[in-house]
Amino acid sequence: MKKICFQGLMVMFAITLLSGCHYTGNKYYYHELDKIDHRHNRDLARKELAQLKGQTDNCADYVKHYYMLLALEMNNELSPERNFKAADEIVDYYEEVGDKKKLIRSYIIAGSIAANCSDGPKAIAYYHKAEELLPTEITPQHIDLYERMVKLLLRQNMPDVANRYANYILHYAENQGDTLNMIQAMRYISQSFKVQRVPRGMLSNLNDAYVLATKAGLINEQDELRLDMATYYCESGQYSAAKGLALPLKDKHMQGGRHKVDALLASVYYHTGRIDSALYFGQRVMEEGNSVSKRDVHEILAHIAIQQGKAAEAEDHFTRYKDLNDELNFIANNEAIAQADAFYNNQKQAEENVQLKADNNFKLSIIIIGIAVVVIIVVLFATYIQRHRRRQELMEMRIQHLQQLKKNYAKTDVEEIKRAEQTIESTEIWQRLTTLPDSEHPTDEDWINLSEAIDEVYDGFTGRLMHLCHPSTHELHVSLLLKAGFEPVRIATLTLRSKAAISTVRSRLYEKTFGKKASAKDWDEVIRTL
Repeated sequence: MKKICFQGLMVMFAITLLSGCHYTGNKYYYHELDKIDHRHNRDLARKELAQLKGQTDNCADYVKHYYMLLALEMNNELSPERNFKAADEIVDYYEEVGDKKKLIRSYIIAGSIAANCSDGPKAIAYYHKAEELLPTEITPQHIDLYERMVKLLLRQNMPDVANRYANYILHYAENQGDTLNMIQAMRYISQSFKVQRVPRGMLSNLNDAYVLATKAGLINEQDELRLDMATYYCESGQYSAAKGLALPLKDKHMQGGRHKVDALLASVYYHTGRIDSALYFGQRVMEEGNSVSKRDVHEILAHIAIQQGKAAEAEDHFTRYKDLNDELNFIANNEAIAQADAFYNNQKQAEENVQLKADNNFKLSIIIIGIAVVVIIVVLFATYIQRHRRRQELMEMRIQHLQQLKKNYAKTDVEEIKRAEQTIESTEIWQRLTTLPDSEHPTDEDWINLSEAIDEVYDGFTGRLMHLCHPSTHELHVSLLLKAGFEPVRIATLTLRSKAAISTVRSRLYEKTFGKKASAKDWDEVIRTL
């Protein structure tokens, strides 16, 4: 009996000891996290936080979620899609537990992650929740939040709201005598005016910011502001002013990359007739530029190549320009949809507040839906106009390309042309298609053999045709037969179409490629010179 009692006491002592250790462990890790949280050296804080990875897994919820909060706060730009769910979990936890200071931080972190995941409406909603919990008097935490909101609102095409928050930052920076933040706030305000197409307001803020940067001796900020102003002047066709501002920056390391300056100078020199200089800066962009800079420079280089009669080089630049432009347009279209959603949601929230006060639910719902429809229509119309303009540019470049092809064809030796035609006619596939009975039609293998034979004689004809107009399978077959020298009547028989249908295909191909109506023979001329 005594032995049993002794064993029971030992078990109770062990449980008490383990509980005490666990409690001590929670306090210890929470204390360590709090020290990391207050470190000004963020690189050191990240390293110390990484050393605790996995060690808080068995701690109490308040320790585990504090660790998650810090990890997300320090790494919210890394793999934001992977952190999306964790951010929601952090918000849910602190909303339930009620630690308001950490709840504000969790809203800001979740908003940043949502913004990095291109979910603008969700990010704005989180930011507004954080703003509601902040004290009335503006603090540095307000400024951090407002900067995030301004950047997001500008991306969401909401310049009026962005301008308001940027002015909050400016007034706070003026009261604190913080020149650097004053300059940054003025840049935000100028960007909002740029989106609203108010050049006077944009330039006024940039000039004021430049004066401040000059007085304070902030060289990097001066350079960034010069680039902002040079970009505006270049876009508005004031190339002399743009060149004067941008040229001193050509060998400096800019915050957003030197390629921005190079792309701008390439455009300036091209439009002012300095082709050699345009080519020089264009090459620098090709070496270190991003997708936007390379796209703009490929378009310039394509025009220069056309002027110099370098058809193949122009085609290569245009193809690369088109690929990059399609990729960027895809991203822009997605952002436009997100902007429409964000605008709709913000309008809806504002209207719903009025709706509660005025007790007129049905009327305000109609207004909100109407605004949303108008916004979507405007976005779609703007997208259509942009695509139409790009298509017109594409058609013009193709027409110039065709004119160059005709010039090159006119210089081709007649005997060389005849030899090429004789070579095609001597091939086995040409002989087969010539003698094929009307009751039969070419197989898939026949079309492949014909394409290969033509490509061998005419040096990659099929590839050039595909780059020029992206024909359908039937259009490709008709074009191959034309290149092989078959008459429309025979083409109609081989493709199981009428002669009239073949004429329609040829004229449609010309209109599809060059954007204007023409006869079937005009397409035959294109095929002959290609």
